[in-house]
Amino acid sequence: MIDMKKLRVLFVIDKIGFLEILSIPTLSAVTKRAGHQVELVEFGRNEAEALRKVESYAPDVVAYSLCSNEIDRYMDINARIKSRVSCFSVFGGPHPTFFPELIKRNHVDSICRGEGDRAFPGLLERLGSDSMWETPNFLFKLSDGGVRENPPGDLIGDLDELPFPDRDLVYSKNRFLAASPIKSFFAGRGCPFKCTYCFNHAYHELYKGKGHVVRTKSVPYVIDEIRSVAKKYTLSFVKFQDDVFGVKKSWLEEFAETYPREIGLPFLCYARPNMVTQNYARYLKNAGCYSVCMAIESGNETIRRDVLNRRMTDERIIEASSCLKNEGIRLYIINMVGLPMETEEDMIRTVDLNRRAGADFADASIFQPYPGTQITNMAKEMGLLDDGKETFESQFTTSVLNFEPEFKAKVETIHRLFSIMVDHPWVQKVYPALSKIALLKPVLNVLYRFYYGINLHSRIYAGKIPLSLRLKGSLSLLFSRNRT
Repeated sequence: MIDMKKLRVLFVIDKIGFLEILSIPTLSAVTKRAGHQVELVEFGRNEAEALRKVESYAPDVVAYSLCSNEIDRYMDINARIKSRVSCFSVFGGPHPTFFPELIKRNHVDSICRGEGDRAFPGLLERLGSDSMWETPNFLFKLSDGGVRENPPGDLIGDLDELPFPDRDLVYSKNRFLAASPIKSFFAGRGCPFKCTYCFNHAYHELYKGKGHVVRTKSVPYVIDEIRSVAKKYTLSFVKFQDDVFGVKKSWLEEFAETYPREIGLPFLCYARPNMVTQNYARYLKNAGCYSVCMAIESGNETIRRDVLNRRMTDERIIEASSCLKNEGIRLYIINMVGLPMETEEDMIRTVDLNRRAGADFADASIFQPYPGTQITNMAKEMGLLDDGKETFESQFTTSVLNFEPEFKAKVETIHRLFSIMVDHPWVQKVYPALSKIALLKPVLNVLYRFYYGINLHSRIYAGKIPLSLRLKGSLSLLFSRNRT
């Protein structure tokens, strides 16, 4: 019989890596606040040791947060755990939210769609009772093989009511993240835009009538959270991971006045080209912004408009870049290659546009057709993706679209050399020949990761990472499938 007053909750992650995650720490914080015991097990480093820890902890609930390209790995981990201990499994994150059919997979007891800040503690409170089956946001697998699906509850209107993320849970397991002077924060949630390759358009539909998707924490809350981390851990550079930063002008004005006085650390944030004006850039500069990450995605205006639903001209992108550069803010531009309707010439146009925009560092990923997105349906209609296909790759490895082998090889080669081609135009002349030499693939992969690791930190981040941590991070980067 489960003790309803205090449950043993176990969060399971494959590999923590060197890129900070805040989903599990956020859920851990609300779970602890509800009075439950929490532990984290990293499974991928040593599976035998991880299973021993699971058995010793004897969790009542095992919880996972996963993306689409991780699904098969986590299904295997969950099966191993369920064979050792009697527990209730919960799956959350982007993939379960937009691919609820996951509930039909073996050993999946429930999935949480959307935000879990209220839903997950609500489930724990009801676990084992008849009311459990009515928990908002959750789908449950029934004993007869059926499925019980509940609609999502209202979105949290005031993000200040949430506790700070439980970073100790992760930092205690990962020396690199604990000691790194670069740490991540969210000043808010949600994105007002609806790009076809992103989950946001489906997220807006999921929460229609349930509150505002775009919400911002108060400036004092953000300041207090950063200060609380700085008191306990090394911190010299802040990364704001919001989809778009400073959407509300009044909030940005207050932030630009308060942050440099109370925190005063250089930071990176994300911005969309069509929201960047000279005034916006000036507010960021006054706040102490060191670098901005901005997505171009494609150098073909038609593809941006008709395939990606990013309605912005080349001139607007260059103007936004100039606004930031005029304020002395460094520019990190991200892109995609291997898009539906894209040609080899289009990918080179993307390289050229990054150069024209004055990118201090340019990066690219390989398009992946994630479930629940409009562009995935488009790819199927074009015959580029088999209907029902549920296999995904890392956006840093290869494309799963039905491209001709020669074109797919060029997609992969341009991806590996993208940053180098932006910096050194002469490389564009030799990449076609390189794409034909299969034996060069592992060499290009190492070169790409090395170039990324060295230049991203030296050009975009102001935080100085100790040599020992840099070496550890570099090794992880070189041999990680997901570049994490």
